[in-house]
Amino acid sequence: MLGIQELDDAVCQELSPHDLAHCAQVNKKWHSAVVPHLWRDLTWLGEYEKSPQGFVQVVVEDYLEEQQRQTLQGDGHTMEQPAQTPPSSHMSALSKYGHWIRLLPNPYCLEDAFRTYSTDESDTTVSRLLLHLCRRCSSGEVQVKYFPVSRTHLDLAPDDPKRIVMDFTLPRVRHLFIQGRLPKSISKVTRVLEQCSFPLRRLDFQSNPIDTSGMFGLEEEPTEHGVKRWTSFKELTVDCWSDNPFWQWLFRRCGQVEKLELQGILRTAQVLAQAMLNHMPQLSGIILGKGGHFRMADDNVAALLTGSTKGWRRVTLGIETDPGRAVMGVMEKHFSTLEMLEIDERRGFGSENAVHFLRSCPHLQSFANTDPFSRLDLKVFIDWDPDKGSLRPWKCERTLRVLRLFVRGIPRSMELQEGACIGEVSEIHSGFYDRLARLTQLETLELRDHVYWMNAEYLELSLLSGLHKLSGLKRMKGLCVTGLSTKIGIKEVQWMVENWPRLRVVKGLAGNEDNEEAAQWLSENHSTIRSSYL
Repeated sequence: MLGIQELDDAVCQELSPHDLAHCAQVNKKWHSAVVPHLWRDLTWLGEYEKSPQGFVQVVVEDYLEEQQRQTLQGDGHTMEQPAQTPPSSHMSALSKYGHWIRLLPNPYCLEDAFRTYSTDESDTTVSRLLLHLCRRCSSGEVQVKYFPVSRTHLDLAPDDPKRIVMDFTLPRVRHLFIQGRLPKSISKVTRVLEQCSFPLRRLDFQSNPIDTSGMFGLEEEPTEHGVKRWTSFKELTVDCWSDNPFWQWLFRRCGQVEKLELQGILRTAQVLAQAMLNHMPQLSGIILGKGGHFRMADDNVAALLTGSTKGWRRVTLGIETDPGRAVMGVMEKHFSTLEMLEIDERRGFGSENAVHFLRSCPHLQSFANTDPFSRLDLKVFIDWDPDKGSLRPWKCERTLRVLRLFVRGIPRSMELQEGACIGEVSEIHSGFYDRLARLTQLETLELRDHVYWMNAEYLELSLLSGLHKLSGLKRMKGLCVTGLSTKIGIKEVQWMVENWPRLRVVKGLAGNEDNEEAAQWLSENHSTIRSSYL
């Protein structure tokens, strides 16, 4: 460590838990500097590929020590240390360092690991271990990254250990996920929300209160207490919106919401758009149907897109209908504010519309067409002006950082073997490189095709075809060509390493011997650059 607190903190924040654990074993000085960071963020415990067993063992040992201490105290023995006495060496790691914890995963993600130590069928031991961990996080600053609540949680008795864990978690949760059908007594849900506090930043409802008959327990207006606490969340996800009392009640408390995600609606889009305008003055991001099957007519999509008074900054469209003049007409009003646009699972989003966004948005930082059935024609992407004999200028040329496209437009490999369109291919390659070269801030470039390699779109990305024209893209960090037929060989990746000093990822090096040799060369000579076939 450098011995300067600010610099040591900056270094530690860039290290993984694995690296921090190794640093803590170097010497006492490094141990003192590293331990607070090693314990500060424990969200890695909830990651699927990482086993929490080592940490669980630490919790169990501390729990057993606490039980033994309480037993001895009950027998008349005193084992408590004075409040100001430093922790002794025989104390468990959780007792020593638990006060450094600031961020926890969903406590229930540790249930399976704790169940190994459960001694009863009711899993009481599991709940007690979870509760013990929560109580060791004595700092008032500790937060929980994510917490799911179902109807079974709503009906827990106050003295149930799981309910106590939930009561500990709710005031500290950042992302609250309410799943399952909402009960008719909505007051149970509102009580959960009112337990939340300022850390709450995201609220998700995978719920569908279609049957509103008999709903009760809703307050007409938010209390002052509620306004100051849980209503500070900035992201809202609704599985299926309808014009019923609960969503009306919730929307009136969405004054800080900046991003809204919708998977479906059961009433008119105009009513929802008006609710957005009335109750979400900070709204600047919207996600419609990402990863789902959101079917809606063009005029209804356009109506929803009128629901921002600030202007859209981030928009994701995953709607399985063709865009029409209504959508494009509304979106044109937001070109001056748009920073991110993603087209997801949307059939028929034309190449001309895509280029219209790229040409017209002065602050656009990320553009993604992730629908393999709506591939962008590279001839249109080049955007050549025949009248001036040059490329048309794009307003995003100095702002665009991320470009993700499914592409088409170059004759396939079988056609080239027959000697067809060679001159046209050369012209497309040249124009394509010229267009990319103008995107001087580009950091991530993904060009994909969804078919097998033998029938894949042909895009050389070789030095001979003009790759050298991209030497000015000094910010380039990631390149992906998955599914494309390319001629990227050792010379090409050597050129990339030399001309793109920030390069860290190259994906899609598969399909021929040159690609595989290039991937092998990268893995042997540049460990900081991750290469893969997919």
